[in-house]
Amino acid sequence: MADSIQQQLQQLVLLSDSVGSGGAGSGGVSTVEEAMEQLGPLIHSVYRANKQKLFRQQVELFAQRKDAEIMKLCGNYHQEFVQSVAQLLKVRQNTSELQEKVVGLNAELQQSGKTLYEKKAELLSLRREHRNIQKAIDTVKGSVEVVRMVASFDEQVNDKQFYAAIKTLGTLKDTYMPQVRKYAFGRLLETSIPKMENKLQGAALSDMKDWLYGLKKTTRDIGYQLTQRMKKKQVMWAERDSSSIKERYFVSSAVQFVLDEEFDHDDPITVEMMPLYQCLHINEKLGRRAEFRRSFTEDRSDQLNLILASPVQFVLTNLTSFASMLHDIIGFFIVEHNIMASAPDFRSKSDVDALWETGIAKLSDIIARNIQTIREDSEVAGVLQEMLTTFTYVMEENANDVRKLRELMMAIFES
Repeated sequence: MADSIQQQLQQLVLLSDSVGSGGAGSGGVSTVEEAMEQLGPLIHSVYRANKQKLFRQQVELFAQRKDAEIMKLCGNYHQEFVQSVAQLLKVRQNTSELQEKVVGLNAELQQSGKTLYEKKAELLSLRREHRNIQKAIDTVKGSVEVVRMVASFDEQVNDKQFYAAIKTLGTLKDTYMPQVRKYAFGRLLETSIPKMENKLQGAALSDMKDWLYGLKKTTRDIGYQLTQRMKKKQVMWAERDSSSIKERYFVSSAVQFVLDEEFDHDDPITVEMMPLYQCLHINEKLGRRAEFRRSFTEDRSDQLNLILASPVQFVLTNLTSFASMLHDIIGFFIVEHNIMASAPDFRSKSDVDALWETGIAKLSDIIARNIQTIREDSEVAGVLQEMLTTFTYVMEENANDVRKLRELMMAIFES
């Protein structure tokens, strides 16, 4: 009976082994079912034969044998297991050390990265500061150059270097103002540009008016020189022609001028025009040419009126005042012709002709107001005739229309 129970238990163990190795598939389930089916009849037969004690003994023996097998199996592989565990522990220790090293390396890397980031941020900040400093330096240089040019402009204006001053002002406006306009200093300077232009124009105009005022003596000297030259020519004409000088006032002197050209060795009359040219150039650059032209025309008209408003006396002992007036008129129109020749787009022939017509008209009025005095003194009339004849020749020689002058002389001395 014991052997039978032992055999049946062995079969159940084999079935259980097959269950463990069969997996969770359908084959494993069927094996478990078979084991359960065999276990039931075995337990039934044990209880029916009243062999429970024996069954327990057999189960315990069976378990002991299996324990012995397990112990034997473990004993065969124990050393390898211990070695594997030792190696595993060593690996674990090495892994821990490696992990610590990795953590430390990571910390060092993080610190290095942080330091590198800080250095990079500092470098970028320094580069920005360098750019800002360089920009500030360039701005300061530009501002210093602007200040230098403004100071140079003031010096040039004060020294009457008007050509240089207008060039400096142009460079300041066209080159430097666009660079500094975005700064408060530049905007303030920009508002000062019109004042600088007015200062330059005013200085050039003042210098030109000083020149015009100084021309009073110059024009009288010019008139006197040309009158003396013409008197010499009249003497030559008298020698060339037996007619008296008094009869020549109505004769055209064009032929005589041509004949005298080869004998005329006198130096040409020159007038310094620089102040006028400078003022004209300044006003052209400032876009104020038309305004300056009107102002100059008014000034010249006023000057002519002043000349013709000078007090004169038609007495034999004091005809010098009238002679000085004629000299002033001659010099005045010599200057006008020089301006017209050198700047025809500024001073036209019509402008000069209009002044000449005004001058002749007022000169005629002066003589008309004193005609009675002139006719009452034959000596005065004779000297005055010679003066007007010479004056007519001088003005004709310098391309002025003297027809009205001749008509005036014929009306005075032939009536």
